[in-house]
Amino acid sequence: MRSSAAAILVALAAGTLGCSSPESFVALVLESTSTPIMGVDRITVTVTQAAETKTLTYPAPNLTFVDAGASVGTLSIGFSGSQSGDVRFDVAAFHGSCTAATGAVIVTIRRGATVEAPVQLMPYTTCPGDAGAPDLPPDSGFPGCDPNTDSCSPGLTCEVSCQHQANVCVLTGTSPPGSRCGPDGGCAAGSECFDYSTLGCPVEICSRLCGDDTTCTPLAGSVGPGSFCRDPLSCTNAYHTCSFSCDPTAGAATAGSSGCPSGLACVIPASMDHVDCACPESTRTGKEDAPCTGTSQCAPGFLCEQTCRAVCRCDAQNGACTAPNDCATAGRKCMPVNAQTIYGVCL
Repeated sequence: MRSSAAAILVALAAGTLGCSSPESFVALVLESTSTPIMGVDRITVTVTQAAETKTLTYPAPNLTFVDAGASVGTLSIGFSGSQSGDVRFDVAAFHGSCTAATGAVIVTIRRGATVEAPVQLMPYTTCPGDAGAPDLPPDSGFPGCDPNTDSCSPGLTCEVSCQHQANVCVLTGTSPPGSRCGPDGGCAAGSECFDYSTLGCPVEICSRLCGDDTTCTPLAGSVGPGSFCRDPLSCTNAYHTCSFSCDPTAGAATAGSSGCPSGLACVIPASMDHVDCACPESTRTGKEDAPCTGTSQCAPGFLCEQTCRAVCRCDAQNGACTAPNDCATAGRKCMPVNAQTIYGVCL
């Protein structure tokens, strides 16, 4: 039998951030899913605003989540009267040392008022026994909402949490794919904030989540061949992101008009007809005619064909380029590359 909300409210005392007499409150309304979560003994809330983070712990002896969509209690968190702006709350329910469920929400503090925010707790995949959903194959997707269809309620969007191996509904932001984001997210529905710093670029960019190519549409002002559902997330192959439709040619790289977000470069992955914006390797320095053994040694806008060659627009038909010649070096023409149609190299 599910515990009553009143009993939980007694067990989960209010946390406080800021001074001892807070003037503003955020009430997190915990909601359950259709998958039972049994034997929860404590709940933590990690509160993040800009660079400041604080974790609050609430005892919850033998708490049970059963009924889908039902409220199982409220956590009240206080803030000083001087605090304002957006705050992210990451909620986790524990069964011993195991994380049984997670949820997240971003809330805007209203000075002198109480703001209620629903947090749907999604079962975690690795708790033994009754505490959480059963283990899942690595590529079957995480429990919770579906990011490919954005199956959250209006005003919310589905976010893939690699840290918690769960999908959670968070407040929808306004930043479109391709724009900068931050630790608090803020990306528009269907997209998520991705940190490129581990790949060599100190930037965070909103990227569109996708299930197949039909989900991906080029961003406004795109100059490339199209957007494709290409790169899997680092933690699972079940979810992918849409590629950026950028211009990989040498002329665009030189003019700074590749169409990539600031800090990223337009590169050519396995297929020249499927370009994308990525962190350029530090070895990408070779310009035209520089010796190379691989494209990772050539600067953005250049491809290794024995030496670094400038990338050009080809639009190959019957083995010949039909696009206007855009090779900057006198006497060179854009020539097709085997099995590619849109781009070629200057020879």
